[in-house]
Amino acid sequence: MKIYHYLNLLLSLTLGIIANVSSASEVKIKQATVIGQQQQGIHIFRGLPYAEPPIGKLRWHSPRPIENTENKAKVSFNADKYGPKCLQSDYNNQPANEISEDCLSLNIWSKSLKSRQPVMVWIHGGGFRGGSNRIAGEVFAREGKVVVSVNYRLGPLGFFAHPGLNQPIANFGLLDLELALGWVQKNIHAFGGDPNNVTIFGVSAGGQAVNLLMTSPRARGLFHRAIIQSGYATWPLPRGRNAKTPAPKNLFMQPAASAEAMDRELVASISQEPQTKAMLYELDGRKLVNAQVGFRLPIVDGTSLMEEPGILYLRGKQAKVPLMTGGNSYEGSVMGGTTLTPVDIERSMGSHLEAARHLYSTDKDGIWQRRLFGDKRYLLSGRITARSMDTTPVWLYYIDFLADSQTGQPGTTHGSDAYFLFNGSSAKDPDVVKLSQRMISYWSSFASNGNPNSDKSTFWPAYDPDKQSWLIFDKHDRVGRAMLEEKLDLSETRYFERVADAIPE
Repeated sequence: MKIYHYLNLLLSLTLGIIANVSSASEVKIKQATVIGQQQQGIHIFRGLPYAEPPIGKLRWHSPRPIENTENKAKVSFNADKYGPKCLQSDYNNQPANEISEDCLSLNIWSKSLKSRQPVMVWIHGGGFRGGSNRIAGEVFAREGKVVVSVNYRLGPLGFFAHPGLNQPIANFGLLDLELALGWVQKNIHAFGGDPNNVTIFGVSAGGQAVNLLMTSPRARGLFHRAIIQSGYATWPLPRGRNAKTPAPKNLFMQPAASAEAMDRELVASISQEPQTKAMLYELDGRKLVNAQVGFRLPIVDGTSLMEEPGILYLRGKQAKVPLMTGGNSYEGSVMGGTTLTPVDIERSMGSHLEAARHLYSTDKDGIWQRRLFGDKRYLLSGRITARSMDTTPVWLYYIDFLADSQTGQPGTTHGSDAYFLFNGSSAKDPDVVKLSQRMISYWSSFASNGNPNSDKSTFWPAYDPDKQSWLIFDKHDRVGRAMLEEKLDLSETRYFERVADAIPE
């Protein structure tokens, strides 16, 4: 698997299919009169800015809301095309006019502009270094949901802790998402949405973003339900100099990575000039994001992110809202997008290596390390997140689906759930179509009332730590233990060894 195959997959599989325009749609909000389009009965508004452009002096600063002046309220904004993708590496050979630092926009799909429909806010994946808000949002709009998809700053423009900036905040992309959710609270009623019924959901980096929002005090009240698809709350994060101690260890039980040291090294890879504040602001943004190797990670800076999300969950610091979370049977397919090797994954298990070899003995060499990586990074996160919610209901899922054409593959690959949700209903394989329809039904029901069950679906019980039941998506759904509990028990033991000193406040 090539390093950026997964990122390309997420971008290509989540592109919306643009239908013929039948008529215009018009909505008035404080900033402007917004003119969108109506396509096959769905009102669509693309490229709506929710913040001032984060460029020039606003690079590496908290996003600023658009001023609500009287003159701007009289302006018409033509929301007929997507805004630029946030500046990201050139792995997808994207045209220059398709990506920009001026990228903080969102898209909206709505079946009715005059009702109060549940709202679903999608946060895209892409390793916090790629991707965009361009999805087939009409899939859930047809189910009576107002869908919002958000762009947020990526790579070192979105997550950056260089000491030359001399400021405490490092997670600008997270602050973007919080501002976007605030925009939804203020404006979504004009698009037929209910601001008191907002579900946030996302895959991979988007799932991790949901973890960040779940554990952010600033996001309280901005959403009411959450769906975490292949998030990684329990994965080690780099730490800024102002992060609290004692700190968790890194993957190899060594001191956590210094975010400042990493970012000094990143800048040095593209420029030999003294790394002053003025120099940083003059950097070519494209060169900076292209210098990023592997995925970008959020930073525990002690201000915008107080601690790794998994630790905050264990402390009970998360939002107490209904939650769905889970992952896929071969999450390790994405390991090539990281800088980790199979040897690294073996080393990360320490004294538990032989036990891991035994538990993964049915996979051949090269595959078992990747599967272990995926289980440690994504599925363990889902289980620990579910356990930490106490009396708040959680529904845990596991996708173990292979189409007939995929027989012999190791399992359901990372990011496949985004495809099943947004594009699977138009697939040629009838089993994929049926899976897509079932998933859409569960996700839609959850967004409506905080419970994924409906009279059209297999009953999905809320997670019970004693029974450890998951809803297993295959050609036919079933409730069971997913045959991975021993594997997760082992990874959990190693996880608690890594974070033991940091769990108590």
